[in-house]
Amino acid sequence: MTRSVQRWLPAVLAAVSVAGFGQEPSLAIREASGLTRSGDHLLIVDDSQPGAYFRFRLQGETGPRILIESSRLERIPLPQSSMATDLESINVLADGRVVVLSERLRALFDALGPVADYEATFSEFGKRGLEGLAVRDMGGGQSRLAVLWEGGYPEFYDVPEQLRAKVGRKALNPVVQVHDLNPGERGIKVGGSGFATLDVPKPKGRGPRAQRFRAPDLVWHRFAGGEWGFIVLLTSQNSVDPRKYEYHWLECFDLHGKRLGKRLDLDAVTGEGLEGVNWEGLDWFEEGKSLILIHESYPSAEPTAFVWQLPEDWKAAGI
Repeated sequence: MTRSVQRWLPAVLAAVSVAGFGQEPSLAIREASGLTRSGDHLLIVDDSQPGAYFRFRLQGETGPRILIESSRLERIPLPQSSMATDLESINVLADGRVVVLSERLRALFDALGPVADYEATFSEFGKRGLEGLAVRDMGGGQSRLAVLWEGGYPEFYDVPEQLRAKVGRKALNPVVQVHDLNPGERGIKVGGSGFATLDVPKPKGRGPRAQRFRAPDLVWHRFAGGEWGFIVLLTSQNSVDPRKYEYHWLECFDLHGKRLGKRLDLDAVTGEGLEGVNWEGLDWFEEGKSLILIHESYPSAEPTAFVWQLPEDWKAAGI
């Protein structure tokens, strides 16, 4: 068996295992992991459903809360990407292609198959891997992509037994890889330069009992001074029992991963019933003006999206 087959076979088998033989794909979202807005629709991925995404029709809603009702969902298969499992993010490229990010395969896919393959340093480790995807339109159909490896504490019992004592309780910083994609380009290998380690905050205390951050998603943003950087979704936890998930923030970073001093506590603004939910997806609702986030369906039967208006000092000049 070749190395390439060895790499892809487990994911293909996982797709068969998840989808099952002869089962109808679900039209309900239970594990929302990423979203983007495309015109009058939200495009959403569920990391329990491989090889497809969901299209949710907006009916004039502008937030702040949007309930993702199953009756307004349409499942869109990706015909040549059924092996794309554990989908964590979705976006639309400047050339119009819808792309999804597979954490398990550390690769980007569209309806015709693989688009970009990320180097082994972005592999999943202890259930921590590629989670976020942001696209910046550079003109002429060219896209500038930012792909986010989430970091945080590994899941201890998902770390190889030989490594648990050394790295099983050690929090890792998120990393952003930036690269360009030409119109229609596919099958590229991405690695080497172009990445930045995010200097995420470290709440007081020593690990593994102290809270440490992982980063589920991000967006490109041009700040008031004209510089480009990122708004990043951060969530924290400890790595011992009882497990606690204390902080849910939006934090701003420059292209080198340095914090820019702008932060939002999501628990303080989302309101009753949404405090402490597992926010997984982030994108622009109206670019430069408002953001939209989505969480897994728990504790409600259906997930909720939340729209947040940027304060004036977060916006670029002229917006």
